Amino acid sequence: MNENSYSEYAVAVRQTGQMRAKQIAVIGVTAVSLVLALMVYWAFLLVTAAGAVGCYLAYLSSSMEYETIFLDGTLEISAVYQKSRRKRKFMCDMKNVAGYHLGRKEDAVRLGKITRDYSSHEEGRSCCVMKVGTEKGNHVICFEPGKELEEILEKRYRTLKA
Repeated sequence: MNENSYSEYAVAVRQTGQMRAKQIAVIGVTAVSLVLALMVYWAFLLVTAAGAVGCYLAYLSSSMEYETIFLDGTLEISAVYQKSRRKRKFMCDMKNVAGYHLGRKEDAVRLGKITRDYSSHEEGRSCCVMKVGTEKGNHVICFEPGKELEEILEKRYRTLKA
């Protein structure tokens, strides 16, 4: 195995105002439906149960990080919830990459509008914006690569740079 054929990097996702507002809205709807179920009509228990599931999902997303793994030309991005539960979010082969840009998200307008954002949402962080063709169509993804993956992209995939 080549020394530069593997890279792993994880970034913690900072809670944005929109994410926090969704969490508060789910908790509020659940609390109101519970009160209505107890006082008015028992059918509101269905809304309360759905709200409980929503509260659980909001809890999971409150502490999340994205892990990027590059291995022999395959890029995989996974979400790790509460440091215990992992879910693969995106996977591609570098043969399907039409172009990439290292730097700020805003500077990569030539690749198109970002359709999937796997970054930490912190201002000033360096990102890799990549245009990838998949079986579901073209996607423009954004992620934070780490120094090792930046070096691999510069050495091996310099021709794809946008």
